[in-house]
Amino acid sequence: MSVIHPGLFLIMQRFPSQKDNLRRLYRNCPSFHTLCDDYQRCTDALAHWIRSRHDKAQERSREYLELRQSLECEIKECIGTMR
Repeated sequence: MSVIHPGLFLIMQRFPSQKDNLRRLYRNCPSFHTLCDDYQRCTDALAHWIRSRHDKAQERSREYLELRQSLECEIKECIGTMR
């Protein structure tokens, strides 16, 4: 049994109907690895800022939410190239 990269796992949770395509992308596309890493870091940072009581927390949360949405668009584009 293989361990799924944490970033890939998060993406598979977000796009459950695309699990097979996402696994193939991860296996065959090195640049998709970077996208998975970026998505994981962004998701972790978003969670941090959502929990934070810092005076900039709301602003940072909004920024990371926008970044994650942008990364999700890139992921959709990658999935679309497989069809």
